[in-house]
Amino acid sequence: MNFDADVNLNVHEIGILLSALQLLSNRDENTIAREYGSASALYNKLYTVYETMDDSQTGIRYEPTIQPSF
Repeated sequence: MNFDADVNLNVHEIGILLSALQLLSNRDENTIAREYGSASALYNKLYTVYETMDDSQTGIRYEPTIQPSF
């Protein structure tokens, strides 16, 4: 049984995860911590990777076939 997995994520995907982790309420963060571990530790780990990536193109991008949800 595997407990680790390698997942290829681009800078945009890691940015989404970082944003989602920042938006967690204290209640959600505590619930996640009880079940899986520290969300802040995961954030720090992802942010360390994010800092090494090229984030010069992380602004909002409009693609012709995708409608923004906002």
